[in-house]
Parts: sequence; structure tokens; C-alpha cells
Amino acid sequence: MGLEELGLTADEEAVYQALIALPTAPYERIVAAAGLPDARVRAALDPLVGRGLVVRAGDGARYAAAPPAVALGAELALQRERLQRAELAVARLAETYRTATADRAQRELVEIVEGAEAIRTRYLQLQLSARDTIDILSAGEPAAVTPADSEEVTAIGRNVRVRAVIDQGFLKEPDAAQHVAQSLADGVQVRTVAEVPYKLILCDGAVAMLPLHGRGAPVDPAVVLRGGLAHVARELFEQVWQRGRPYQEPDVGGDALDPLDAHILRLLLAGFTDTAVAGQLGMSVRTLQRRLQALMVRAEATTRLQLGWYAHQHNWV
Repeated sequence: MGLEELGLTADEEAVYQALIALPTAPYERIVAAAGLPDARVRAALDPLVGRGLVVRAGDGARYAAAPPAVALGAELALQRERLQRAELAVARLAETYRTATADRAQRELVEIVEGAEAIRTRYLQLQLSARDTIDILSAGEPAAVTPADSEEVTAIGRNVRVRAVIDQGFLKEPDAAQHVAQSLADGVQVRTVAEVPYKLILCDGAVAMLPLHGRGAPVDPAVVLRGGLAHVARELFEQVWQRGRPYQEPDVGGDALDPLDAHILRLLLAGFTDTAVAGQLGMSVRTLQRRLQALMVRAEATTRLQLGWYAHQHNWV
């Protein structure tokens, strides 16, 4: 019958149903009709009488059920009133939650990170949280985040694809070529361009971090973007990636280069002058040019343009 929804216990419901089918009945007959022990029937009758669902006869020995439409109708009306009040309360809570959530969502779209240590920490958190992809634009001198501040190897170990675009300013930094070579060995896909627009890290195409004031700005602060704003950063990265030149280790076959020669060719193809390449690799310009001449002889090239073509065709770079 489902009267528990109106607050009746199972015993009270059984007693009331028994009385509904009976005219005014003595207590013993109610016990028999309800199929319950005497003590449980007696315990159920008093609450039913108190709620007006059962009426005690004048002699006090007999009981009768009040008409359901009257007795239970009043209970239903009270339930409806309580439900209406609850619905109003829920509606108010829902509106409060909607407003708070909208404000919170707007705040979470953009997060300002201040201080070198906080930027470094958030950078590592983003790398460690990535599930599918990490895309990086590296420009100029590393400031808050250096090549040592990286969890790229950990991410790659979880089958996260890591891509990086580096520019000439980055490659001019001390030991930059060695750091890039290590990244390549770790499994990072690397391309070079003359200049990237911003330093950037983008994880899963959904969360990005970049300098708040753009390229060349001081370390402090950075901005973390989510949602549609991160999608803009994703489009920026893809455009830079598409126009980048692959920067890769040579194949390990019989025609493979000495690693130092490979570094020389990659830096030259990135647009560096002989002097800049020599300074980056810690050698004299004359030594650099001798090594280049030996490569041209090996490639049977008479110009550097021919050497570049040969290096590309034979997977030297």
C-alpha cells in the first residue's frame, strides 16, 4: 500500500489495513486480522489513534478505521506542503550553486601564477598531469623553467607524446645543443624556427601556460589558460609546429655522422652563422670549417647548399 511514505511503520500499516476491512472490531479480532503478536498490535494502535487514523469506540474496547479519504487526505496535503517547501529550498540552492559555479568557472579559465618558484612548480604539475600530449615552445634564455626542470621523460614513459619547437635564441644558450640532443634521445619530437612568438607549454590541448606579458617579459608572472582560451594556444602551437624544420638525430646506419658533425649541421640549418655555431659547440671557427669541408668531401658537394640537400636526403639531420 505504500503508507510508509506517509510516515507509518510496517506494523501500523498492517493494523490499519486490517481495520479498513472490518467494521468496528474488538481488540482480539484486530490482532487476529493483522496477523501480528499482541504486543506489536497494541504498540501500533496508540500512534494510529493519536494521528486520527483509528477511532476508539465509546466503550474503549473496540476500534474503527477513520475514512481513508479524510484521514489520509490530510496526511497527503501535509506531505504536498512539505514537498513544495522543499522544492522552493532546492530551487534557491540550485540558483546559488549556478551563480557560484559560473563565477568559479570564469575564474578557473584564467589563473595567474606569480613568482619563479610557483611558475616552476606549476610547469612540472602540468607535465605530470598530461595524459596524451605535451607541446612546448622554447624561446631564448630559460628563466623560471630550465631544461633540468622537466618531467618529459616521466610523461613519455606513460606514452605521452611530447613535441617541442625551439628557436635560434634558445639554441644560442650554453649547452643548449646538448640539452636538445638529450631530449631527442628521450623521445621528444623537436623542430626549429627562427623565432617562436611565446614561451608556452600546452598539455592535452586543454591547459596552457605562457608569460602574461608576452615574449621577452620578466619571469613574473605567468598565466594558465583553460577551456576555449587553451584552444587558441593549441592553434598557435600547431601553426608554429607546421612551419618548423625537423631537428633530429641522424640514423644509426653505416652512413651515420659523428654526433658533433650532426650538431654542426643542425645548427647551421637552424640559421646560425659559423661563428655562432663554433661558440655554441666550444670550438674555433677554423676547426668548424675544417669539419664542414670534410663533410662536403664525403657528400661530394661543392657548395653548402648541396651539402644541406645531401644531409637531408641521407638522414644526417
